[in-house]
Amino acid sequence: MSRTGRPFYAKTISIKKWALIGALSLTFGLAAVSTSVFAANNEITVKADTVTVRMGPGLTYAAMGEVKQGTALDVIGHRNAWYKVRLASNQIGWVPSWLIDHNDASTTSAKIATVTKQASIYAYADAKSQVIGTLESGATANVIYQDGDWSQLNYNHQAVWVKSNTLKVSDQTVTLTPATQIAIKADPKPKNAILVTTRIDTNVREAAGMNAKVITQVKKGTKLTVLSQSNDWYRVQTADDKVGYVASWTADTPNSAKAKAATKLSEATIVLDPGHGGTDVGALSQSGKYEKTYTLATAQRIAAKLKDAGANVIFTRSTDTFVDLASRPIKAAKAHADAFISIHFDSSPEANSATGFTTYYYDNSKDYQLASDLSASLKGLPLDDRGVAFGNFEVLRENTQPSVLLEMGYINNSKDFKSISSPQYQEEVADRVAKGLSNYFKDK
Repeated sequence: MSRTGRPFYAKTISIKKWALIGALSLTFGLAAVSTSVFAANNEITVKADTVTVRMGPGLTYAAMGEVKQGTALDVIGHRNAWYKVRLASNQIGWVPSWLIDHNDASTTSAKIATVTKQASIYAYADAKSQVIGTLESGATANVIYQDGDWSQLNYNHQAVWVKSNTLKVSDQTVTLTPATQIAIKADPKPKNAILVTTRIDTNVREAAGMNAKVITQVKKGTKLTVLSQSNDWYRVQTADDKVGYVASWTADTPNSAKAKAATKLSEATIVLDPGHGGTDVGALSQSGKYEKTYTLATAQRIAAKLKDAGANVIFTRSTDTFVDLASRPIKAAKAHADAFISIHFDSSPEANSATGFTTYYYDNSKDYQLASDLSASLKGLPLDDRGVAFGNFEVLRENTQPSVLLEMGYINNSKDFKSISSPQYQEEVADRVAKGLSNYFKDK
């Protein structure tokens, strides 16, 4: 981990072991292009002149920026014909797979289609989304994009969706003014609607995803009416009739089991987060050894000590696999973890220019006591003690549970690395973390 507050990434390694599992033909604007879906996390290279990066997997999501020809992107997921990618700035965005190898098509042109049977008009490509009208058989429609079962139309200058099997698309085209995404209206409250109460200050988003645009923010303790649920997201209505989505792990239902705060280590649920993993190798030692190797080895030794004390231990990763940063604090929230500990090894701009270990926290009221108790227990290790410090890291900043990030030495310092790579040092760190957690729960 770099001292700048952002993870240190080595040069992207080009891994071309894509598993092609299917291809489909998409009609978009004036041309039919081919797209493929890949099974694993990989690197892609942009071959189009320019590709717009969007906040979500669809053309109606807001643009985050652009990537130029030759840009390498790490694929960390996919949905339909869209890749979820990590950018050089460590932001997460979405790019259309069919434009990786093709120049961007114009969204000011559409194909003219005939409606073959009555079609419901949806706000999103989801049969559970709001129905805003119908198209009668024989009507014409302007198709700006098709993705399998769904077609996006420019309808009254709005971007809407209908089922593709209700349309017959011609070769005729029409020039359009840009479409805007429709605003979702408040739904009638369902009978016997349940209320959820927010556990923290919570963002209400326009779609079910962490990258979706924020409509509003509600304070901790706010009651929201649940209109429906989609996987880990609630579609909710606020007291002032705003409709959007909140993550289920940020809210409690009246019948949800309340997690009892642990008062001793044997009662506690601890999430251990070995930094980096897979294609994200982390910082490098002077001999080219990866940070990810030692974060996992140290976390496994800590886990063994905690399990011996009776704690319930959950890993964000237990093997050498890539795990998206955003998912790590989410795992802690879903588990109602009593503590979240992220393990890293620091790196300085110049080798051997810095040494020692640091305990980072983000939220003074939620995290500082945990950081203080762990830091006190780490005193006496063979490296310099740099104490407790504020750290604006995503795994802390986005965490609803008490959380710390431990930088247990500088991997590009030859003296520190001798300890970092030593099983004896890793074992001593594990002993002291277990002791610090025991003290933390006694203090509660």
